[in-house]
Parts: sequence; structure tokens; C-alpha cells
Amino acid sequence: MAVFTRVNGAAGAMKQVGRDLFFRNLSKGSAITQADMEAIVAGLQNTSTITVIGTFTANSSTQVNVVIEGSDISSGANVPITGITSSVINF
Repeated sequence: MAVFTRVNGAAGAMKQVGRDLFFRNLSKGSAITQADMEAIVAGLQNTSTITVIGTFTANSSTQVNVVIEGSDISSGANVPITGITSSVINF
């Protein structure tokens, strides 16, 4: 852990993220198959780093949350497979 020397005021440990993080909900409107999920992952890896993939059950889940770094998939044109829509996850 880095050590900070107090000169004028207080300083403490800090955490930082050096890249842009994008929180996305990918939705199909019907069940996402394992093949769909594999295509999503492969497509995302072409332009982004996948940091987190949320809970997913093949042939049951209609949507999945992902956190990616690097390039965003903000529009339908950038989503890796046809029929999947992307929306921002609001906290």
C-alpha cells in the first residue's frame, strides 16, 4: 500500500480505475441460448475488455448485465450479435 506524508491537510489511501468502464444490460426479449452468449462474448472481446458478466442461465435468461472496459457498445449497431439490444444500467 502506498504511504502518504501529511504536509498541509489530510491524505489517505485511494482507489482508482484508469480506464473507462461501461455498465450495460444486453437484452434479447426472448431466451438467450448458450450459442448467443458465446457470440456476445466473442463480439465484445473484439473491441473491449470484459470485466464482469452477470448471472446468466442458458435458454432461460432474456437479458444479461455486463461491465466492459475500453470501447463502448452504446448503440444497436455496435452490439456483437443481431437481435440483442444494449442499454445503460442505471444505479
